Amino acid sequence: MKYKIPDKNYIKISLDRLTRFKPVIERYERVVDDILHKFLISSADDKISNLALEEKINLSSEIFNSALNKKTDLSLNEIIKKDEEKIFYLTETEKKYLNSKIDFEAALDLFETDELPLNLQRLKLQKNLSSDETRKKYSTLYPVKKAVLTEGITEETLLIEFAKILGVDFKKEGIFVLGAGGKNQVARKYYKMIEEIKIPVFILLDNDADEICELIKPKLRKIDSLYKIKSGEFEDILPKNLIKNALNFHFSQNLLSNGDDFEESNHTVENLNNCYKNNGWGEFKKADFAKIVREYILSAKNPPVSDELIKITEEIKTL
Repeated sequence: MKYKIPDKNYIKISLDRLTRFKPVIERYERVVDDILHKFLISSADDKISNLALEEKINLSSEIFNSALNKKTDLSLNEIIKKDEEKIFYLTETEKKYLNSKIDFEAALDLFETDELPLNLQRLKLQKNLSSDETRKKYSTLYPVKKAVLTEGITEETLLIEFAKILGVDFKKEGIFVLGAGGKNQVARKYYKMIEEIKIPVFILLDNDADEICELIKPKLRKIDSLYKIKSGEFEDILPKNLIKNALNFHFSQNLLSNGDDFEESNHTVENLNNCYKNNGWGEFKKADFAKIVREYILSAKNPPVSDELIKITEEIKTL
């Protein structure tokens, strides 16, 4: 069959999609089908739908490799395959995808390390070290060793930063933080994860998530852990002084210096809503607030960490 040769940018995008922390079938099926539809020059008799899975995999690999400068012994492919087997429960179809002849090493040779996301940096840097040694030496997060499932974006953004303050580098330890997109999505997401991954999962929930806890407990694996925040929401366990300093730092003001700014009887999100409204900062949004706190943490010297954040970090570390 005739085909067009993919360009360098497409190679990078495909490599990234193939190596993210997602089930193998989702990654490989998407990339294989996309390559065939974008680059195959087929006649009326050469319909992609007529091809068997092995033919699709082989043909897409041939098209992908046509953009590369050299062929290797595909030893990196074997490393990737072994890592995937440690992380995921693999179906026979997924094993076929992982046996593809896509030349990862030759493709990575097209790029400098700093051009690549962490999942590809790890493969680019992997020489004579094991996968875990590479991750620990270069802080590349991949291959993932455990997952932290949270309700939303605040935890997803800030847990890694607070852990770093406490001496736990999630990227070195292979700890992947994943927001479920809301409290009501956590149980559904966890049910899906335990069907797909072998590695431990730490589930972090707000204090009001009793119903979600009851849904999860019957299916909770022995290797996993469920933690419900004692103080309320995740924002409630952020030190108040840190929040005030972060907002002052971001808005270049000194408006939040006294104890009256945050009523002790209110939850932090309620206080923040009032604070934004009173100071004319627009609508309070958790995602934007998380970025503001992260920005401050990265610039501050010895930012404070609450006792409950310390406890959560320790439990994640020892899971």
